[in-house]
Amino acid sequence: MVMINFSVKKIGLVVAVGLLIAGVFLFRGKISALFSFGPDWSPVRPGDVSLPPPSQILVPDVERPEIKESGESPKSKPPAYTGRDPQEARPNPEEVKLFSEAQKAKIYSDIRMHGSAVKENPDYFFGWMQIGLLKKVIGDFAGARDAWEYAGQIRPENSVSFGNLGELYWRYLPDFLRSEKNFRIAIKNKPDDPATYMSLSDLYLYSYAEKKELAGDILLEGIAANPDSIDLMKYLARYYEVQKKYDSALEWWQKVLAKDPANFEVVTTIESLKKKIEAKPQYITPY
Repeated sequence: MVMINFSVKKIGLVVAVGLLIAGVFLFRGKISALFSFGPDWSPVRPGDVSLPPPSQILVPDVERPEIKESGESPKSKPPAYTGRDPQEARPNPEEVKLFSEAQKAKIYSDIRMHGSAVKENPDYFFGWMQIGLLKKVIGDFAGARDAWEYAGQIRPENSVSFGNLGELYWRYLPDFLRSEKNFRIAIKNKPDDPATYMSLSDLYLYSYAEKKELAGDILLEGIAANPDSIDLMKYLARYYEVQKKYDSALEWWQKVLAKDPANFEVVTTIESLKKKIEAKPQYITPY
């Protein structure tokens, strides 16, 4: 019975390792929470985007599934890497205090593994992306920055590293100009990703006071590039509601309803907006 239980635990650990490497796709917003060390655990924090894992993670090779996402491998020799040692981990005690010792050991081990891989092959885009994700989750934001900045150098046409840098420079290493720049590159490289327009809009609206008025414009730009995106339409409608521009909000909620006529919540929102517009004081200009 002891041997059976031990085998089950080994199998569970193998599953957890596989899912850890794979990461998750597209979450937004910052949280700090304790993750259970099991098959659903991942080091990826909301706001980051990961990539599908290569078929053989321990063998660096540029001909991998991520190349289609990130652009073609450069023909020339990769530029020299000038950042921190990719195998080095500098955990922030506040960021890792909720992790168990086993979780921390796994993260540090993976940083060393991917760091060794990119040292052997600096053109290994997936490895740089994973290093950034792993270092960010332990609060090593400068280390994550170095990894993702280099990933952008070797794959300048990718969108993932630039989108992650946009989030990093916005939420963790506050530099709103760099955040905007990286979000803009991500949009240029992948204009059909609605989430990046939403993040840039939030940057303008909640943090970048000098450009707050651009929060709605970037959503309109996103809709122009993605005319069928209901998510972007909803985001813009809510933005106008927050700004108390009820006429514009109503216009966009009606467009959402046209694409999703069975959405009762949207119908309710429209009725509420109509009442607010009707109750709005009418000012008469005196002669």
